[in-house]
Amino acid sequence: MRIAYLIHWNEGPESGVFKKIISQARTWQALGHETALFLFSRDTAAAWTEAESCGLPVFRVTYRGRLGRAPRFKALTARVRAWKPDVIYHRYDLYYPSLPRLLRDHPSVLEINTDDLAELELESGGLGLRRMYHLLTRRFVLRAAGGFVFVSGELAETASFRRYVKNDYVVIGNGIPLDQFGATAVEDAANHSDSDPVRFVFISSPGQAWQGLDEIARLAAVKSDWQFDIIGPERGELEEAGLQVPANMAFHGQLTRDRYQPLLDQADIAIGTLALYRKGMKEASPLKVREYLANGLPVIAAYRETDFPEPVPIFLQLPGEPANVIRHLSEIERFVREWRGRRVEREQVRHLDVAFKEAARVAYMRRIAGRQEGGG
Repeated sequence: MRIAYLIHWNEGPESGVFKKIISQARTWQALGHETALFLFSRDTAAAWTEAESCGLPVFRVTYRGRLGRAPRFKALTARVRAWKPDVIYHRYDLYYPSLPRLLRDHPSVLEINTDDLAELELESGGLGLRRMYHLLTRRFVLRAAGGFVFVSGELAETASFRRYVKNDYVVIGNGIPLDQFGATAVEDAANHSDSDPVRFVFISSPGQAWQGLDEIARLAAVKSDWQFDIIGPERGELEEAGLQVPANMAFHGQLTRDRYQPLLDQADIAIGTLALYRKGMKEASPLKVREYLANGLPVIAAYRETDFPEPVPIFLQLPGEPANVIRHLSEIERFVREWRGRRVEREQVRHLDVAFKEAARVAYMRRIAGRQEGGG
């Protein structure tokens, strides 16, 4: 097939989402499909040379400000049409007037990564022009799609999506290219002594309340002998919320992988999303957790993992509730005792590999393309 991957994205090539996009598209190529990335981004965004160097054709259209977005996006849809794809794979985002017709005119699949309504309400406090625009227009995009890929079963059952979803949809949790990470073994565990502090690592994007940075601060305050390395958010987020920043929290800012890899290597335990309940959600498959596990790090988080429907030793699932780290401190301490000096074995996370995930995704796209071409 010829697969057009259509996205609107402004973060650089080191962002977790863009890494996922590239690994998906490269895997589709490896499976024998011609793939091109059609990218809509601000003119000040990175040049995406990483994508090009990976051998993936990139057709980029940029915009400046809000008023010029619609005609610029129309120019991008014209490029998609000229490329004559067999199927369009679109990471669901915002409505543009030229988008619904493009999705109807070609076999198309939307990837749904989050509860967009809940996230926008949390970010804007229920107000904001962007949220109102999205509320009024999202149905046009959802109705036009030929198929849906959800990254969690919970999202597939969300009422705001179910009214638009055809019977034929699929749930595929996020994956990761395991071959980009060294094999894990006991001897790869952090090489500090028992007298050194337990080290935690947390990766996130700034300004996302559902990640639970404040919960980490509460944990750090009661466990002053533990060390917490924070990658992404800054200490100002806690200070603006009126929270005291414990001395054992080290803020490293936004780092590229080569710069934060040493922090992963030194860590004993990784921390995933701790406050997903703030978005009214209970299930997820975050990219950062897959990166933790690929590095052999056991994870503490507070949501149901799509790819681990049953309890597993490598993932401590806390309840999705306020102050969960304090209420379940004894469970966290036990998890730390069990895992310090150990690493997650590769076979325990083999099913997270992109080769497995993308074979299923391509099979679904082929089914959608065949159904629409056949008039089904």
